[in-house]
Amino acid sequence: MPSSVLILRARTLLTLAGETAARGGNLFAPLKKIDNAALVVRDGHVEAAFSWPGSHTPAGARVRDLGSVCLAPACVNAHTHLNLSHLAGRTTWRRGFTPWLASLVPMLAEPISPPALEDACADIAGSGAVHVGDFSGTLSAGPAAADQACRACGLGVTHFCEWFGFKSPLIDTISPWPPYCRKALAENPAIAFRAAPCGHALYSTSPKALRAAKEHCARNNRIFAFHLAESPEETEMLTTGRGSLKDLYADRVLPETWRAPGLRPMAYAAALGLLGPGALAVHGTQLNTAEAAELATTGTALCLCPRSNNNLGMGPPPMRELLESGVLLCLGTDGLSTNSDLDVRKEAVYLRETMDVQPEALVRLLTVNGAAALGLAGAGQLTRNSPAAFCILPESLTY
Repeated sequence: MPSSVLILRARTLLTLAGETAARGGNLFAPLKKIDNAALVVRDGHVEAAFSWPGSHTPAGARVRDLGSVCLAPACVNAHTHLNLSHLAGRTTWRRGFTPWLASLVPMLAEPISPPALEDACADIAGSGAVHVGDFSGTLSAGPAAADQACRACGLGVTHFCEWFGFKSPLIDTISPWPPYCRKALAENPAIAFRAAPCGHALYSTSPKALRAAKEHCARNNRIFAFHLAESPEETEMLTTGRGSLKDLYADRVLPETWRAPGLRPMAYAAALGLLGPGALAVHGTQLNTAEAAELATTGTALCLCPRSNNNLGMGPPPMRELLESGVLLCLGTDGLSTNSDLDVRKEAVYLRETMDVQPEALVRLLTVNGAAALGLAGAGQLTRNSPAAFCILPESLTY
């Protein structure tokens, strides 16, 4: 069959060709742009990019003018909870973390809704994302259902299978995978190539399970992920053993023998050996200046979900400290139980409009940094022979 050639026209094109994950001051370096741009796509892959008209224009190519827009490589949504998509609009917001969690817990026994899951994945793909990091909890159908929904709309996915709890016979010498995920992998071994065991959080997961998952990921070149420093309630529980989060979990999750480590979340994660290259922490709203610097020193990546954090009343992440520290930062949407939609570009817009973060940094967080945080080689750029996966940037992120 003859090759199919398409030329996409746009006001501006940011290819990020040759870029790698950016940290610290490198986040703000000028982005190379092509004005009056043409992106040549042959059989779904990039063939060339140039200012129109150009000598690279293939004869007989179809031309599609996208108008006065700025194109960039497709986004990476590094943190979602797809299997909670059916809970959209049903949880308690803006009253703190514990009230939200208390509203969520009774609904976790509900079965996954395939239509809600499919709609969520289609919306992510339609917003210009090419890959998503999905965190599945204890729902047995979680990874398989999310995998099917993602693949149906052409969305790449990394499954993070969360260990949750203290009381069950968590870890054995056979597998570091949570039991629900073992079942999914046994039924569909192909998912294993897109999955990794991970921890839910320091306050909700056995230290033994957290360490075992981290060690497995390190041995097998997988990303290890966990929620870190998400709420004041978490900090209070870990440092004092008291507070509303401790009270909520006392009869549901925590064993009678549980004792607070007496450490802030960052120090506790370090003590458990959970940090380092290949680790991805999520949220980080409660990190202070010294902790941000330490996180950067360890090589741990951090995924920010600022709209979700705002909706739950967690406040903004310490952006200035994080940007200056040199932490590898990326963006995620968390999920429809905490957010109004799953368009990761809107996380960047939120940081632009509320914290005046520069567009150059935000474009990198959306693309090459998200790809690096999830270990996706070659993603986040539009280079010759790469898949022609792109997004249209919101106006506030263009220049």
